[in-house]
Amino acid sequence: MTMLDHSYPLAPSWVSPVTLSPDGKLDASAVGELVNHTLLLEFGYEATHKRRQGRIGIAGAASGQQQFFEANQRGRRFLNLTGLTRLDEIALQGRDCRWQAEARLLAFANPALEDGAVLILSPHPDDAELAAFGLYSDHAERSWIVTLSAGEKLGRLDRQYIPGLDGDLASASARKGMIRAWNSVTTPLLAGVSAARLFCLGYFNDSLAKLVADPDSLVAHAQLPELTPAPFRRWNPQPLPGDEQAANRGRLLVADLAALLMRVRPSSVLVTHPEVDPHGDHVATAQALALAIQQSGHCPSRVLLYANHLRKVHDFPYGPEHAGTTLPPWQSEHSRLGPWHCYSHPLTLARQKEKVVAMETMHDLHAKDRLEKRFKRWWGRTVRRDGYHHYGLHSYFQTHIKAHEVFSWVSGDDFVSGMLQDAGTEQA
Repeated sequence: MTMLDHSYPLAPSWVSPVTLSPDGKLDASAVGELVNHTLLLEFGYEATHKRRQGRIGIAGAASGQQQFFEANQRGRRFLNLTGLTRLDEIALQGRDCRWQAEARLLAFANPALEDGAVLILSPHPDDAELAAFGLYSDHAERSWIVTLSAGEKLGRLDRQYIPGLDGDLASASARKGMIRAWNSVTTPLLAGVSAARLFCLGYFNDSLAKLVADPDSLVAHAQLPELTPAPFRRWNPQPLPGDEQAANRGRLLVADLAALLMRVRPSSVLVTHPEVDPHGDHVATAQALALAIQQSGHCPSRVLLYANHLRKVHDFPYGPEHAGTTLPPWQSEHSRLGPWHCYSHPLTLARQKEKVVAMETMHDLHAKDRLEKRFKRWWGRTVRRDGYHHYGLHSYFQTHIKAHEVFSWVSGDDFVSGMLQDAGTEQA
């Protein structure tokens, strides 16, 4: 069995010691405000099965949720109890796991997302939906969604969306970018986000790190040297600085984001977590945001951070569709972005099903039913007994259809300071 503690640089509003009885009752000596707070129970976890994930149900809770944890591991974990109003009316029910008696309840005051516009930065089409469909649905009237890349990268001709439609990889890649750009500016309409607040900047897939590292250089497309971002920007509702030159350059990317910050003046920005999510385009999106804040002079009150990719961790958030979830696995109590707050956004069952529909409109999530996927489903049903419904063949239909969308968040000032310090740049 592997010993692995999950730890984070958390800054809760209040903390209370909790005793967990063997039958799952919670005894807290001094509990603060529960309503309008995100609640995480920090506890000692131990799996009792080598292959099946441990699960903890919350009996007595209105949602009747279960949350899943790693098989064959033990160490510090965090159970999401957000939404509870009384701790004495619930009991934890464990399966394939056990817990230690001593625990702590951490409470984080929820961010006031209603205090202004919400700007969501999506490195690729579908990142915003995976991380925040529920959140932007519940704040549709104030949400703006900006997708930085068209996601046009295509490794093999036989993986184009419509088999045989294009006869060469370059043409198929361009078509893929058009389709995904269209997805990015139409899928949020299902949630009630106005088309006037949906943008695709069209910069090339897997080029964002190069753009941020060398803002003045032109980064040509690997398969179509003559391609520009212009075709992927055709549905944008308003002009942006990058329209005039329509080139894959970092300074134009930052100028586009700076112009949007000035236009929207968001109080909240959602972006990929540059420390937790290792994808190069995702890290570069956070870097570009910091540079754009510096250039525009508009700093949001808060930056909410999400991670759609994790280092050496698969199938997170764990468990079947509609289960609960918590912060992604992480092992450090230090962050260059300063202390993290935590926000768990609840999704009703109806909202989760709407998210399934939204993800289904994203062409890139239409996975093929390959032998490996069939074996994985069989293994899950017979060995792990994971209870998946399998709404779609892509693994995201299991991992990201959950009862919560969970974010860490920091102040806008701390985000910019940490990002620019890391880049060796002094804030103006």
